[in-house]
Amino acid sequence: MIRSRVRSFLQRGLLVARLLSHLRLSCLITASIFSAQFCEAAETHWYKGNLHTHTLWSDGDDYPEMVVSWYKDQGYNFLALSDHNVLLEGTKWITVTNTPKKQLALQRCLEAFGTNWVFRRSMEGTQQVRLKTLTEFRPLFEESERFILIPSEELSDKYKKIPIHLNVSNVRDLVKEQGGTNVLDVIQRSIDAVLRQQHEAGRPMMVHVNHPNFEYAIPAEILMQIKGDRFFEVYNGHAQVNNKGDKYHASVERVWDIILAFRMSELRLPAMFGLAVDDSHQYFNRGPTNHNPGRGWIVVRAPSLTPGALFDAMEKGDFYASTGVRLSDITRTSDEIAVKIESEPGVSYKTQFIGTRQNFDTSSEPGPQPTNSLQAVTRQYSSDIGTVLAEVSGPAPSYKLKGDEIYVRAKVISSKKRSFPHPPDENEVAWVQPVAPKRE
Repeated sequence: MIRSRVRSFLQRGLLVARLLSHLRLSCLITASIFSAQFCEAAETHWYKGNLHTHTLWSDGDDYPEMVVSWYKDQGYNFLALSDHNVLLEGTKWITVTNTPKKQLALQRCLEAFGTNWVFRRSMEGTQQVRLKTLTEFRPLFEESERFILIPSEELSDKYKKIPIHLNVSNVRDLVKEQGGTNVLDVIQRSIDAVLRQQHEAGRPMMVHVNHPNFEYAIPAEILMQIKGDRFFEVYNGHAQVNNKGDKYHASVERVWDIILAFRMSELRLPAMFGLAVDDSHQYFNRGPTNHNPGRGWIVVRAPSLTPGALFDAMEKGDFYASTGVRLSDITRTSDEIAVKIESEPGVSYKTQFIGTRQNFDTSSEPGPQPTNSLQAVTRQYSSDIGTVLAEVSGPAPSYKLKGDEIYVRAKVISSKKRSFPHPPDENEVAWVQPVAPKRE
């Protein structure tokens, strides 16, 4: 199927394909700008996607068209190729005769797309391949209401030696490292740069904070203060991002409850929503210590498959994050949070409704510091934060808000074990975004 699509594409002529690609992108952008106006009245659909993916354009180990093909074949509806500090445009040649893995990647690409698709050259006794740009391979995959690609980058910055990474989705121009005087300043400068481009370009864009526990770079006290961004990764499928924390550091999910409690009460800031992503880099060998695709994703309820419609729905929290659990419906109001689960035969489900009540104990103490670590550690807070308010078994759990909660979120836990998880022995999970009761 892929080879026939490539052959047809080449026969039409590259120039025509590029013109059609630009026209399609223009239509998507135009539609997305206006889609939010009619979101409430329009029929909605569930769209599955991943917003954090890598290819040979940076530190991934496979060709972008091969990566896109995998995700589309697996039933995803949208995908962001988010390589480090680069957009998939311009000319980039890679050497393919220096490692067996690169030779294998080339062979697989040739088999899938044909020799006429891959541009090769010899340089000083080595073989090189020119990577395809997003404009070149986009027409092969995009289909209205079935699959789109979202231009993206992973903006990878740092403060001193502390890594600070954010993903920018539907970016027009490369957002360069902004620097700053501390970790929070670097994050806020990066977010502000994205917001400026969004305003200047007049296009829907989205920014989110990546893997806060990667090298334990971003503690809760910093995340809770950021402005202009409502999204961060509560789950990241990379094998080195420390989702679960350790004896010194809070888990990312614990960090989520801390930032929700303080943002929505003390700081008077909007809720932060949690994403699940792959952060995939390795596409050949599957295993718990590899950074494989298919580990985490989001499912968005939107009226159409365009960046604008997706981002508008996400700003309202109308999506869930998952590592395997599938939901057919979600109700999120100021009175109730309810879920309908697409049950699998022989699999049981329990849903925890997690929240923090008003007048919670806001005190905290410094946690123990790892030896020779200069990075901040999330402080230790009261068990008032992130309490399990109710636990319900079955495929249709619900929770009626009492009115004294600051927020309530839902976590659906399956009895089914995940395939190739990291850390090992994890069950499939889905996270539903927080809601708040009406205030008098």
